[in-house]
Amino acid sequence: MLPVFKNEKLQNQFEKDGFVKMKMLDENSLRRLRDFYSTVQAEHEAALNQACLYSSVETGNREILVSTDKLVKEVIMGEVEKHFKNYQTLISNYLIKNSGDNTELFPHQDLLFVDESKGCSFNVWIPLQKTDTKSGSLKILKGSHKIQPTLRVSPFYPWPFDDFSKTIRGLFTDVETEPGECIILNHAVIHGSSENLTGQPRVAVILGMCTSGCDIYYHYMPEGNPANGIEKYLMEPDMYYDLQANGKPNRGKLVDRISYTFEPVKLETFKKWIRNDSHFNLWDKARLLYFDSLKSN
Repeated sequence: MLPVFKNEKLQNQFEKDGFVKMKMLDENSLRRLRDFYSTVQAEHEAALNQACLYSSVETGNREILVSTDKLVKEVIMGEVEKHFKNYQTLISNYLIKNSGDNTELFPHQDLLFVDESKGCSFNVWIPLQKTDTKSGSLKILKGSHKIQPTLRVSPFYPWPFDDFSKTIRGLFTDVETEPGECIILNHAVIHGSSENLTGQPRVAVILGMCTSGCDIYYHYMPEGNPANGIEKYLMEPDMYYDLQANGKPNRGKLVDRISYTFEPVKLETFKKWIRNDSHFNLWDKARLLYFDSLKSN
């Protein structure tokens, strides 16, 4: 699989942990991103009283999506070029996390964009302010992209790791950031975020990227029901501007209809990852394997 970082040490860390934290933007770049967000803030925050997390894509406003994608790439692509290779970009947008009780984002994985046996896809996640456990910082299960390949579809699906959600929350690593720092996160990594208790929405920019040469796919399951089958679309990045409210693409080439059963991850699979691929020390491995009940139910 082609490396995506120019720096070998960062590439090794990305492959091992599934994420990397690094400084990317200066204050001037952050100011440009904040200033532009102020021009589209009303459209983004209109739905925050109904949702914990909201992105530019979900505004359904194509003009906002196009102008946001253009501005974000104009600001950050110079830095991207310094650090990455063998990549292609998807679209970029703002991601806003509401403030208040019950705003914790529970364990999940991001959508599947590429054949992950041949490449990877990931987000460059850049918060526009400091993040910590009081303002909605990311929580990441290190190395969890290695547990089991998963089919991750829109708009929702039975998550194979649900049986272990309580255990996963207890194993998360909190990853705090200073202004200008970003987190490069493999889409297959299990992650969440803490509650935002600052009284203000937490605003971040995300740029989707993937390994160069990989076909880009979008998997849509009507009504989130496996009985309906899964539609597999071959996509170009700008086609993500035109998703319907229910998640179905308006554009994109339908290349397959998949019959798929979302089987829960087996306990032995989870234990094998703890033994062989996790980041836990010997005592924690022994505790998890022999003393703790790993399943949440």
